[in-house]
Amino acid sequence: MSNSDSIGHLPRLHSREDYVDYLEGLATSEAEGRPKRTRIKTYMLETARSNQVDPELDNLFPHSVSLHRIDDTLYRVQDATHGHEVVGLIESLDVRYPVFYTTLLSETSKQWIRGAVDHNPWLDRLWLSSPILFQLWQEVLHTTPSHRYVRLVFEHEARYEAALDFEANDEDIYDEDNTDPTSDENEDAPIGYVDRRRSNVKLTERISRLNTKLEPLMELYDPLHSLVQLQIPGRDRGGHHFYYDGRATDWSDSFLGHRDTVNRVVRLYQKVTARAEDRLWVRTDPVGEDGFSLTGAPVTILFSETLSKATFDRFVNLGLQRQRSLFRIGGYVTRRGPTKVHLAAIDHHLWQPFLLEATNEHLIVVLPRGTCGNTIHRLVTNVQRYLDPNVTVWLGDETYETAVGESMKSA
Repeated sequence: MSNSDSIGHLPRLHSREDYVDYLEGLATSEAEGRPKRTRIKTYMLETARSNQVDPELDNLFPHSVSLHRIDDTLYRVQDATHGHEVVGLIESLDVRYPVFYTTLLSETSKQWIRGAVDHNPWLDRLWLSSPILFQLWQEVLHTTPSHRYVRLVFEHEARYEAALDFEANDEDIYDEDNTDPTSDENEDAPIGYVDRRRSNVKLTERISRLNTKLEPLMELYDPLHSLVQLQIPGRDRGGHHFYYDGRATDWSDSFLGHRDTVNRVVRLYQKVTARAEDRLWVRTDPVGEDGFSLTGAPVTILFSETLSKATFDRFVNLGLQRQRSLFRIGGYVTRRGPTKVHLAAIDHHLWQPFLLEATNEHLIVVLPRGTCGNTIHRLVTNVQRYLDPNVTVWLGDETYETAVGESMKSA
């Protein structure tokens, strides 16, 4: 086996049909017992709304990466750091939402995406918040035979709870992608790591059983409100695993089926993001000669329990003020009281400014016109995973869950 094959590079083909045939062959062979390394991974990405100025797709990636057009919407991706081998394909399902398909090893593909996205203001991941994943779960309930199995994963870590003997910053806490949080001996944890409240629950069960048992369990155990992974069953067998950070893995026997499922998820995300932007963007419009009208609405995130002052301070210091944080925002904090701050914020995606008020009971966000709606998805996702799993979110006078549900109807 060549080194290229062991890493998972794609062959250098020249038409969509050839690549579809190749990837269909991998999916079929995978279902028949082909080695795990060939499993197809998908990364759903976001650029900017079509009415904003943004670079061409070719110019969105690091200098080592080159895109070779195959047709109007499909590109072969080669990377000089990989010896100019083909690391994957990019399909522009929508101008705003390119999708990266790859057969690279999981850790290699995650590293490649981090290099392409994390320090790039023109790109961000799709943030599949718990309400979005729960809405997809409702679709599974209504469209899939009840005897099929499905997998749901819930995770919450009280990352901002103050630990007196642990002063690491937000970047130093270990990467959950590289560790097993259920292990009794975590050898990858950093020096100084201490136990803190953390839940990681994986349920693989028949749809019919989960349909009756899940809601009562959620009432008993708050972390089950933080859904971070959902398996959408495939047409025949296997399925498509979607993760909170816009990743998806094809465990089905059809690449085309996987692509169709990804496309459906992207359409939902597109609809709910556009709905949020149209409702929330604060703007002024002239009225008559001297007057103006103000339109728009705030986002309100209500915590289920009041945060302690120590937890609040740690969240402000590590989650909001750090140049690099899980929330991918930063800015200038003004203290308004012991447990209240105002943040003149900058979203690292598109460098758009917005306003945020944080207290130990809520977050209020005001988005000026042009701010990307994925700011909200990212904020909700990370608040539920690391601060409070059972928040209530309002987009103006409409709940976030309602916005997602209504968007699903038109997706």
